[in-house]
Amino acid sequence: MSAQLYTLLEPLVVALIVLVSAIAVLRKHAPKLWSRLTGRSAGVAACHDSSSGCASCGSCDSPAAEQPIHMHRVER
Repeated sequence: MSAQLYTLLEPLVVALIVLVSAIAVLRKHAPKLWSRLTGRSAGVAACHDSSSGCASCGSCDSPAAEQPIHMHRVER
């Protein structure tokens, strides 16, 4: 590899490594900012839209049926 090619590629390789590292840190330590920048939820599958809920991609057989909530009084 010639010295001229090396001096051209080295900054590009370093910049790529820094960019990938910065994205990884941003996704892990600032998930709200990451989701705001990309429009996706961090840590949620891409087919599930957080605004529409489950079954938006058709991967579920059927949506879960609604179930009533039973409240019980706690005796102290």
